[in-house]
Amino acid sequence: MKSCLPSLRKAFDINSDPSTYGTFAEIGAGQEVARHFFVAGHASATIAKAISAYDTVFSDEIYGKESSGRYVCQSRVRKMLDHEYDLLADRLKHVKDQKKFFVFADTVATNRRHGWMAVKFQMQPNTSPNEVVLHVNMKDHTRLQQTEALGHLGVNLIHSCFFKSTDPKEFISSLTDNLSDGRIDIDMIRFSGPDFKNYDNRLMCLELIEQKLTPAVMFNSSGDVIQPGDLIYDQAVFVQRGAFRPVTNVNLQISESGLKQFNLDFNLDSNLDSKTQPISLFEITMKQLNQNKQNDDLDRKDFLDRVDCLSKLGVAVLISDFVHYYELKEYLRTLTHQPLGMAIGGNQLDYFIDESKHEDLDGGLFESAAKLFDLKTCVYVYPYKTDQICANTKSFFPPEKVAPLFQYLLNNGKFKDLSDCDEVNVTRLASDVRKMLSENNPAWEKLVPAKVVQHIKKHNLFK
Repeated sequence: MKSCLPSLRKAFDINSDPSTYGTFAEIGAGQEVARHFFVAGHASATIAKAISAYDTVFSDEIYGKESSGRYVCQSRVRKMLDHEYDLLADRLKHVKDQKKFFVFADTVATNRRHGWMAVKFQMQPNTSPNEVVLHVNMKDHTRLQQTEALGHLGVNLIHSCFFKSTDPKEFISSLTDNLSDGRIDIDMIRFSGPDFKNYDNRLMCLELIEQKLTPAVMFNSSGDVIQPGDLIYDQAVFVQRGAFRPVTNVNLQISESGLKQFNLDFNLDSNLDSKTQPISLFEITMKQLNQNKQNDDLDRKDFLDRVDCLSKLGVAVLISDFVHYYELKEYLRTLTHQPLGMAIGGNQLDYFIDESKHEDLDGGLFESAAKLFDLKTCVYVYPYKTDQICANTKSFFPPEKVAPLFQYLLNNGKFKDLSDCDEVNVTRLASDVRKMLSENNPAWEKLVPAKVVQHIKKHNLFK
């Protein structure tokens, strides 16, 4: 555990400011955050009210009903935040020039081990408020441990709002003060308000990965940060891994043909249940960013440039810290039990049977295969074609030592070809596009979707 101020000291620092005054509204895991402020001392000068609208009927009467029927969601915590803040500001408008109002709200499901937290606060009296909203996944297995972790996280969040708002990296880092590694994941955070004008929410979410607070963050089809479960919870998912620097026409061909076959294999087209309508997802690993600290800012922008290009095509993007395919699969399995499809190029087949790539696992290649494949997971292979070769499952001949394992997976439909070699053109990679860009060769425009071409030219990307 890193060296930091104890949670009670942080709560005391806030309580000691006579101008700070606010409300705590907590649902689903007791009053763990408010408890720290009560115990710390001087709470009567800081806490206007602490409420736990635990019962759903009572909660609905205060904050209104949720159309989704879910109470642990972003819209719920926002309703709590706005309602309590408006109530506080209205009742105490006669002291608005002396008090910095704040509201802390959370809604948590300990059985599903996740929740939403938010703070709405003023940095100075009688100014427009700021907001910070985050989503947390709890890794502890007992309810008592989870509530304890939530208490520390909530105190850290409030303290950072008042004392760390000028340093984005320190703000993120301080969220896990007094918590040992691995107890929580924060997979989305969003800042807004006059004191966060210089915060880029997309960069802040990349910072969550950098500081090991989450293995992955998600951007929707508009390129905005979202909580992954809001998009893919209990949905069928078809994902293509790649660098997409930039996305090419071949990437789209792989996605389109793969999604079509995925629908057929799992009978998704004929199923009208919305939960089984597949989400198409592009995933980019951020692992190499940690290996190039000297060019950190440039690399971060490069990742967001790729997200922007993909958003022009209306697709969602997952940026992760995963190296192996099984890590991606296991992550997705925390969000959905529906079918999963993964698309690869034929030139990537050797990764799956290369023993040296899986030496970090006690069970080596066998453990990797077992972690990757279940009854609802399949890898789809698109031919990789050059003037000399064409790589797909039919032309792939693994070393004799591991050939039986590959054949077993092939026989059981875990690897499937998307096309025959004579049905595809010579593969042109993103590296070919970048080379043409650097040489000012306009032929690259034929290799990239038209909307992405316009975006690259407008912003002078990938040179």
